[in-house]
Amino acid sequence: MLKFFDLIDRGALWLSVSALLFITIMTCISVTGRHFFSAPIPDDLVMSEFTMVIVAFLPLAAVQAAREHVFVTIFSDWLPNRPKVAMELFGVYLGAVTFIIVTCAVYTDFKQAFDVGAYEEGALEIPEAPFRFIVFFGLLLFSIRLVIDAVLSTIGFFTGEKQATMSEEDRALEVEIK
Repeated sequence: MLKFFDLIDRGALWLSVSALLFITIMTCISVTGRHFFSAPIPDDLVMSEFTMVIVAFLPLAAVQAAREHVFVTIFSDWLPNRPKVAMELFGVYLGAVTFIIVTCAVYTDFKQAFDVGAYEEGALEIPEAPFRFIVFFGLLLFSIRLVIDAVLSTIGFFTGEKQATMSEEDRALEVEIK
């Protein structure tokens, strides 16, 4: 099951990268069209805004899986492994509870936009519901990943097998050594 979820994380990450590439290409075409032909892509800013949702929310679970979120370790770098793991465990549980609540709220927002048929006014009248669903889906993946990490970290904490996430300094030193 973890391999399947890793595959979903990776797919969401690549979809996010593709969305960023789409934003870049669309912006270049729109600027070129505006400059040379006085005809930009209609609703290009709205499309960029909505596509940015894909870039921001879909890769959250993949970033959590890789433990690449920002960690503030100024007070914990000098601690032994077990207290560091306990602090990370607390953070994962706190994050899971918080993001499950946020995910439920975002689902309500998506459902409302879907039910009323909300759309962005403009030449293309782009519907809002698909992009609100993407926010919900990205947060749902992130919440599931946090719950999985909480369970695995709890097991690892009690068996003593869990290693704390390396600090940025340690990661940089490891890269230099290789």
